[in-house]
Amino acid sequence: MNRKLLLAIIAGVFLMSCLLIIGGGKNGPQGAIIEMEQKYLTSASMIGQLDHEGASSVVMPGVPLMIAGLTKLFGDDGHALTAYRLIQCLFHAFSVYLVFVLCRYMFNTSTALLACTIYALYWPAYGVVRLILPDTTMQTLMLMLVCAVIGALEFKQAGWYTAAGILTAFVAYFNLQALLYPVLFIVLWRVYRSPWRVIIGGTLLITLGYLLVLSPWWLSIPLFEKLMYLPGPWNIAPLWLEARFIEGNPIIHLYRSIFGGVSTKYAGRFDQEEARRVVQSALDLVRLTLLYAGVGGLVWSVWKYRLKRQLPVLLTLLYFITADWLVPSLDGTGFPYGVFLLMFTAFIADKAVIYAHKSSLHRSSRQR
Repeated sequence: MNRKLLLAIIAGVFLMSCLLIIGGGKNGPQGAIIEMEQKYLTSASMIGQLDHEGASSVVMPGVPLMIAGLTKLFGDDGHALTAYRLIQCLFHAFSVYLVFVLCRYMFNTSTALLACTIYALYWPAYGVVRLILPDTTMQTLMLMLVCAVIGALEFKQAGWYTAAGILTAFVAYFNLQALLYPVLFIVLWRVYRSPWRVIIGGTLLITLGYLLVLSPWWLSIPLFEKLMYLPGPWNIAPLWLEARFIEGNPIIHLYRSIFGGVSTKYAGRFDQEEARRVVQSALDLVRLTLLYAGVGGLVWSVWKYRLKRQLPVLLTLLYFITADWLVPSLDGTGFPYGVFLLMFTAFIADKAVIYAHKSSLHRSSRQR
Protein backbone atom coordinates (compact mmCIF):
# COMPACT_ATOMS: atom_id res chain seq x y z
CA MET A 1 0.00 0.00 0.00
CA ASN A 2 2.82 2.41 0.85
CA ARG A 3 4.55 1.66 -2.43
CA LYS A 4 1.36 2.25 -4.42
CA LEU A 5 0.68 5.50 -2.58
CA LEU A 6 4.23 6.72 -3.22
CA LEU A 7 4.03 5.85 -6.92
CA ALA A 8 0.68 7.64 -7.16
CA ILE A 9 2.16 10.81 -5.61
CA ILE A 10 5.17 10.68 -7.97
CA ALA A 11 2.95 10.18 -11.01
CA GLY A 12 0.62 12.97 -9.88
CA VAL A 13 3.50 15.42 -9.42
CA PHE A 14 4.90 14.61 -12.86
CA LEU A 15 1.56 14.94 -14.62
CA MET A 16 0.69 18.18 -12.83
CA SER A 17 4.09 19.65 -13.71
CA CYS A 18 3.64 18.74 -17.37
CA LEU A 19 0.10 20.15 -17.46
CA LEU A 20 1.25 23.44 -15.96
CA ILE A 21 3.96 23.72 -18.61
CA ILE A 22 1.56 22.89 -21.43
CA GLY A 23 -1.14 25.23 -20.12
CA GLY A 24 1.25 27.96 -19.05
CA GLY A 25 0.40 30.19 -21.97
CA LYS A 26 1.77 33.71 -21.89
CA ASN A 27 1.54 34.06 -18.12
CA GLY A 28 5.29 33.75 -17.68
CA PRO A 29 7.88 35.21 -15.34
CA GLN A 30 8.60 38.90 -15.13
CA GLY A 31 11.42 41.29 -14.35
CA ALA A 32 14.57 39.93 -12.77
CA ILE A 33 13.68 36.30 -13.55
CA ILE A 34 13.54 37.02 -17.28
CA GLU A 35 16.91 38.78 -17.02
CA MET A 36 18.47 35.76 -15.28
CA GLU A 37 16.92 33.35 -17.78
CA GLN A 38 18.39 35.42 -20.62
CA LYS A 39 21.87 35.08 -19.12
CA TYR A 40 21.59 31.29 -19.28
CA LEU A 41 20.27 31.38 -22.83
CA THR A 42 23.07 33.72 -23.90
CA SER A 43 25.72 31.47 -22.34
CA ALA A 44 24.17 28.40 -23.99
CA SER A 45 24.26 30.20 -27.33
CA MET A 46 27.94 31.03 -26.83
CA ILE A 47 28.73 27.36 -26.23
CA GLY A 48 27.01 26.40 -29.46
CA GLN A 49 28.73 29.01 -31.63
CA LEU A 50 31.74 28.14 -33.70
CA ASP A 51 33.40 31.43 -32.85
CA HIS A 52 33.42 32.83 -29.34
CA GLU A 53 33.25 36.54 -29.80
CA GLY A 54 32.00 38.50 -26.83
CA ALA A 55 32.50 38.32 -23.12
CA SER A 56 31.71 35.17 -21.20
CA SER A 57 28.83 35.19 -18.75
CA VAL A 58 29.31 35.01 -14.99
CA VAL A 59 26.53 32.44 -14.53
CA MET A 60 27.48 28.93 -13.50
CA PRO A 61 27.79 26.50 -16.42
CA GLY A 62 25.19 23.85 -15.47
CA VAL A 63 22.09 25.26 -17.15
CA PRO A 64 23.91 26.58 -20.27
CA LEU A 65 25.52 23.17 -20.80
CA MET A 66 22.16 21.41 -20.54
CA ILE A 67 20.48 23.81 -22.98
CA ALA A 68 23.41 23.70 -25.41
CA GLY A 69 23.36 19.90 -25.38
CA LEU A 70 19.60 19.78 -25.94
CA THR A 71 19.88 22.33 -28.75
CA LYS A 72 22.55 20.17 -30.38
CA LEU A 73 20.29 17.13 -30.00
CA PHE A 74 17.04 18.67 -31.27
CA GLY A 75 18.49 21.34 -33.55
CA ASP A 76 15.97 23.97 -32.49
CA ASP A 77 16.01 26.41 -29.57
CA GLY A 78 12.27 26.10 -28.96
CA HIS A 79 12.35 22.30 -28.83
CA ALA A 80 15.44 22.42 -26.62
CA LEU A 81 13.70 24.66 -24.06
CA THR A 82 10.64 22.41 -24.09
CA ALA A 83 12.87 19.38 -23.49
CA TYR A 84 14.62 21.25 -20.67
CA ARG A 85 11.30 21.96 -18.96
CA LEU A 86 10.22 18.31 -19.35
CA ILE A 87 13.50 17.23 -17.75
CA GLN A 88 12.68 19.60 -14.91
CA CYS A 89 9.33 17.82 -14.56
CA LEU A 90 11.14 14.48 -14.27
CA PHE A 91 13.51 15.89 -11.66
CA HIS A 92 10.58 17.36 -9.73
CA ALA A 93 8.82 13.99 -9.65
CA PHE A 94 12.04 12.12 -8.79
CA SER A 95 12.56 14.50 -5.87
CA VAL A 96 9.40 13.05 -4.29
CA TYR A 97 11.09 9.63 -4.13
CA LEU A 98 14.29 11.12 -2.73
CA VAL A 99 12.30 12.98 -0.05
CA PHE A 100 10.69 9.67 0.89
CA VAL A 101 14.06 7.89 1.16
CA LEU A 102 15.61 10.59 3.34
CA CYS A 103 12.58 11.02 5.61
CA ARG A 104 12.21 7.30 6.13
CA TYR A 105 15.90 7.10 7.05
CA MET A 106 15.62 10.01 9.50
CA PHE A 107 12.20 9.25 10.99
CA ASN A 108 9.78 6.55 9.78
CA THR A 109 7.58 5.53 6.86
CA SER A 110 4.49 7.46 7.93
CA THR A 111 6.48 10.70 8.25
CA ALA A 112 8.11 9.99 4.88
CA LEU A 113 4.74 9.60 3.14
CA LEU A 114 3.48 12.74 4.84
CA ALA A 115 6.59 14.61 3.65
CA CYS A 116 5.98 13.43 0.08
CA THR A 117 2.38 14.65 0.27
CA ILE A 118 3.43 18.05 1.63
CA TYR A 119 6.08 18.42 -1.07
CA ALA A 120 3.58 17.38 -3.76
CA LEU A 121 1.24 20.16 -2.59
CA TYR A 122 4.00 22.76 -2.31
CA TRP A 123 3.02 24.94 -5.30
CA PRO A 124 6.20 27.08 -5.57
CA ALA A 125 8.01 23.96 -6.79
CA TYR A 126 5.66 23.77 -9.78
CA GLY A 127 6.28 27.41 -10.64
CA VAL A 128 10.06 26.93 -10.65
CA VAL A 129 9.80 23.92 -13.00
CA ARG A 130 8.68 26.24 -15.82
CA LEU A 131 11.65 28.58 -15.47
CA ILE A 132 15.04 28.36 -17.16
CA LEU A 133 16.78 28.38 -13.79
CA PRO A 134 18.95 25.82 -11.95
CA ASP A 135 16.72 25.47 -8.88
CA THR A 136 14.89 22.22 -9.64
CA THR A 137 17.98 20.47 -11.01
CA MET A 138 20.11 21.67 -8.11
CA GLN A 139 17.48 20.52 -5.60
CA THR A 140 17.42 17.03 -7.11
CA LEU A 141 21.22 16.81 -7.17
CA MET A 142 21.40 18.00 -3.53
CA LEU A 143 18.91 15.33 -2.44
CA MET A 144 20.84 12.68 -4.40
CA LEU A 145 24.07 13.91 -2.81
CA VAL A 146 22.69 13.49 0.71
CA CYS A 147 21.47 9.98 -0.21
CA ALA A 148 24.96 9.15 -1.51
CA VAL A 149 26.52 10.46 1.71
CA ILE A 150 24.20 8.27 3.79
CA GLY A 151 24.98 5.28 1.55
CA ALA A 152 28.71 5.87 1.98
CA LEU A 153 28.40 6.12 5.77
CA GLU A 154 26.12 3.13 6.18
CA PHE A 155 27.49 0.68 3.59
CA LYS A 156 31.14 1.84 3.42
CA GLN A 157 31.26 0.90 -0.28
CA ALA A 158 33.55 2.50 -2.87
CA GLY A 159 30.70 3.27 -5.26
CA TRP A 160 28.87 5.44 -2.75
CA TYR A 161 31.97 7.51 -1.95
CA THR A 162 32.71 7.99 -5.65
CA ALA A 163 29.08 9.00 -6.23
CA ALA A 164 29.36 11.55 -3.40
CA GLY A 165 32.38 13.16 -5.09
CA ILE A 166 30.73 13.15 -8.53
CA LEU A 167 27.47 14.61 -7.25
CA THR A 168 29.33 17.31 -5.30
CA ALA A 169 31.03 18.41 -8.51
CA PHE A 170 27.75 18.32 -10.44
CA VAL A 171 26.07 20.51 -7.80
CA ALA A 172 29.05 22.89 -8.18
CA TYR A 173 28.14 23.17 -11.88
CA PHE A 174 24.99 24.95 -10.71
CA ASN A 175 26.18 26.60 -7.50
CA LEU A 176 29.78 27.40 -6.57
CA GLN A 177 28.89 27.04 -2.88
CA ALA A 178 29.07 23.24 -3.16
CA LEU A 179 32.83 23.22 -3.75
CA LEU A 180 33.80 22.58 -0.11
CA TYR A 181 30.88 20.28 0.72
CA PRO A 182 33.06 17.14 1.22
CA VAL A 183 34.50 18.82 4.35
CA LEU A 184 31.32 17.67 6.12
CA PHE A 185 32.63 14.11 6.01
CA ILE A 186 35.11 15.04 8.77
CA VAL A 187 32.21 15.48 11.20
CA LEU A 188 30.20 12.56 9.83
CA TRP A 189 33.10 10.11 9.97
CA ARG A 190 33.63 10.97 13.63
CA VAL A 191 29.95 10.60 14.55
CA TYR A 192 29.61 7.31 12.62
CA ARG A 193 32.96 6.08 14.04
CA SER A 194 34.35 5.13 10.67
CA PRO A 195 37.70 3.25 10.72
CA TRP A 196 40.83 4.89 9.29
CA ARG A 197 40.92 2.64 6.23
CA VAL A 198 37.41 3.81 5.30
CA ILE A 199 38.34 7.46 5.90
CA ILE A 200 41.49 7.27 3.76
CA GLY A 201 39.83 5.25 0.99
CA GLY A 202 36.73 7.43 1.07
CA THR A 203 38.80 10.60 0.78
CA LEU A 204 40.62 9.25 -2.28
CA LEU A 205 37.40 8.09 -3.95
CA ILE A 206 35.58 11.39 -3.27
CA THR A 207 38.56 13.29 -4.70
CA LEU A 208 38.63 11.01 -7.76
CA GLY A 209 34.93 11.55 -8.53
CA TYR A 210 35.25 15.26 -7.82
CA LEU A 211 38.22 15.76 -10.16
CA LEU A 212 36.69 13.56 -12.86
CA VAL A 213 33.67 15.84 -13.30
CA LEU A 214 35.70 19.06 -13.10
CA SER A 215 38.47 17.82 -15.39
CA PRO A 216 37.12 19.41 -18.63
CA TRP A 217 38.28 22.81 -17.36
CA TRP A 218 41.75 21.56 -16.46
CA LEU A 219 42.59 19.26 -19.38
CA SER A 220 42.98 20.32 -23.01
CA ILE A 221 40.25 18.07 -24.39
CA PRO A 222 39.03 19.28 -27.83
CA LEU A 223 35.52 18.02 -27.13
CA PHE A 224 35.24 20.40 -24.16
CA GLU A 225 37.21 23.36 -25.49
CA LYS A 226 34.09 25.53 -25.57
CA LEU A 227 33.85 25.28 -21.79
CA MET A 228 36.85 27.59 -21.55
CA TYR A 229 34.50 30.45 -22.37
CA LEU A 230 32.48 29.83 -19.21
CA PRO A 231 33.75 30.30 -15.65
CA GLY A 232 34.71 26.96 -14.15
CA PRO A 233 33.10 25.86 -10.88
CA TRP A 234 36.43 26.44 -9.11
CA ASN A 235 36.75 30.03 -10.39
CA ILE A 236 35.46 31.63 -7.21
CA ALA A 237 37.21 35.02 -7.36
CA PRO A 238 35.07 36.96 -9.91
CA LEU A 239 31.88 35.26 -8.75
CA TRP A 240 32.62 36.03 -5.10
CA LEU A 241 33.39 39.68 -5.84
CA GLU A 242 30.09 40.13 -7.66
CA ALA A 243 28.10 38.10 -5.12
CA ARG A 244 29.26 40.22 -2.19
CA PHE A 245 27.27 43.17 -3.54
CA ILE A 246 23.94 41.33 -3.74
CA GLU A 247 21.39 43.16 -1.59
CA GLY A 248 24.28 44.87 0.20
CA ASN A 249 23.57 42.58 3.18
CA PRO A 250 24.10 38.81 2.89
CA ILE A 251 21.80 38.07 5.84
CA ILE A 252 18.90 39.87 4.18
CA HIS A 253 19.65 38.05 0.93
CA LEU A 254 19.71 34.70 2.75
CA TYR A 255 16.37 35.30 4.46
CA ARG A 256 14.68 36.51 1.29
CA SER A 257 16.07 33.65 -0.78
CA ILE A 258 14.41 31.06 1.45
CA PHE A 259 11.35 32.79 2.92
CA GLY A 260 10.90 35.72 0.54
CA GLY A 261 8.98 35.93 -2.68
CA VAL A 262 5.27 36.21 -3.29
CA SER A 263 2.73 34.11 -5.14
CA THR A 264 1.98 36.77 -7.75
CA LYS A 265 2.27 34.42 -10.72
CA TYR A 266 -0.33 32.11 -9.20
CA ALA A 267 -2.77 34.85 -8.21
CA GLY A 268 -2.18 36.77 -11.44
CA ARG A 269 -4.73 34.66 -13.28
CA PHE A 270 -7.53 36.49 -11.44
CA ASP A 271 -8.73 39.60 -13.26
CA GLN A 272 -10.20 41.35 -10.22
CA GLU A 273 -7.57 43.11 -8.12
CA GLU A 274 -9.30 42.32 -4.82
CA ALA A 275 -9.58 38.63 -5.64
CA ARG A 276 -5.97 38.57 -6.76
CA ARG A 277 -4.83 40.19 -3.51
CA VAL A 278 -6.83 37.75 -1.36
CA VAL A 279 -5.58 34.68 -3.22
CA GLN A 280 -1.99 35.89 -3.12
CA SER A 281 -2.16 36.58 0.63
CA ALA A 282 -3.69 33.16 1.30
CA LEU A 283 -1.04 31.35 -0.76
CA ASP A 284 1.79 33.24 0.91
CA LEU A 285 0.34 32.53 4.36
CA VAL A 286 0.25 28.77 3.72
CA ARG A 287 3.71 28.77 2.11
CA LEU A 288 5.31 30.62 5.02
CA THR A 289 3.41 28.49 7.54
CA LEU A 290 4.90 25.34 6.00
CA LEU A 291 8.43 26.77 6.01
CA TYR A 292 8.27 28.17 9.55
CA ALA A 293 6.71 24.90 10.74
CA GLY A 294 9.75 23.22 9.21
CA VAL A 295 12.02 25.40 11.33
CA GLY A 296 10.01 24.43 14.42
CA GLY A 297 10.11 20.77 13.45
CA LEU A 298 13.86 20.97 12.95
CA VAL A 299 14.41 22.38 16.44
CA TRP A 300 12.06 19.81 17.98
CA SER A 301 13.66 16.86 16.17
CA VAL A 302 17.17 17.92 17.19
CA TRP A 303 16.04 18.29 20.80
CA LYS A 304 13.89 15.16 21.13
CA TYR A 305 14.70 12.74 18.31
CA ARG A 306 17.70 10.62 17.27
CA LEU A 307 20.24 13.13 16.04
CA LYS A 308 22.70 10.77 14.34
CA ARG A 309 20.37 9.84 11.48
CA GLN A 310 19.45 13.47 10.89
CA LEU A 311 23.03 14.72 10.70
CA PRO A 312 23.56 14.30 6.91
CA VAL A 313 20.47 16.43 6.18
CA LEU A 314 21.09 18.90 9.01
CA LEU A 315 24.74 19.45 8.11
CA THR A 316 23.86 19.84 4.42
CA LEU A 317 21.27 22.49 5.23
CA LEU A 318 23.64 24.23 7.66
CA TYR A 319 26.49 24.12 5.14
CA PHE A 320 24.54 25.74 2.31
CA ILE A 321 22.95 28.34 4.61
CA THR A 322 26.40 29.27 5.92
CA ALA A 323 27.81 29.33 2.38
CA ASP A 324 24.93 31.52 1.23
CA TRP A 325 25.66 33.91 4.10
CA LEU A 326 29.36 34.12 3.18
CA VAL A 327 28.90 34.14 -0.60
CA PRO A 328 25.31 34.86 -1.74
CA SER A 329 24.34 32.72 -4.70
CA LEU A 330 24.28 34.39 -8.10
CA ASP A 331 22.35 31.55 -9.69
CA GLY A 332 18.74 30.85 -8.85
CA THR A 333 17.29 31.34 -5.38
CA GLY A 334 17.21 29.63 -2.02
CA PHE A 335 14.29 27.50 -3.21
CA PRO A 336 16.28 24.19 -3.12
CA TYR A 337 16.89 24.64 0.61
CA GLY A 338 13.15 24.73 1.27
CA VAL A 339 12.74 21.03 0.53
CA PHE A 340 14.82 20.18 3.61
CA LEU A 341 12.56 22.34 5.79
CA LEU A 342 9.48 20.58 4.37
CA MET A 343 10.86 17.27 5.68
CA PHE A 344 10.82 18.69 9.19
CA THR A 345 7.38 20.15 8.55
CA ALA A 346 6.26 16.56 7.98
CA PHE A 347 7.90 15.54 11.26
CA ILE A 348 5.99 18.11 13.31
CA ALA A 349 2.78 17.36 11.37
CA ASP A 350 3.17 13.64 12.10
CA LYS A 351 3.61 14.40 15.80
CA ALA A 352 0.49 16.58 15.70
CA VAL A 353 -1.53 13.75 14.09
CA ILE A 354 -0.32 11.28 16.72
CA TYR A 355 -1.17 13.70 19.53
CA ALA A 356 -4.64 14.36 18.08
CA HIS A 357 -5.26 10.60 17.76
CA LYS A 358 -4.20 9.93 21.35
CA SER A 359 -6.34 12.81 22.60
CA SER A 360 -9.33 11.42 20.70
CA LEU A 361 -8.81 7.96 22.20
CA HIS A 362 -8.43 9.46 25.67
CA ARG A 363 -11.70 11.42 25.32
CA SER A 364 -13.49 8.30 24.06
CA SER A 365 -12.26 6.23 26.99
CA ARG A 366 -13.35 8.88 29.47
CA GLN A 367 -16.83 9.06 27.93
CA ARG A 368 -17.20 5.31 28.31
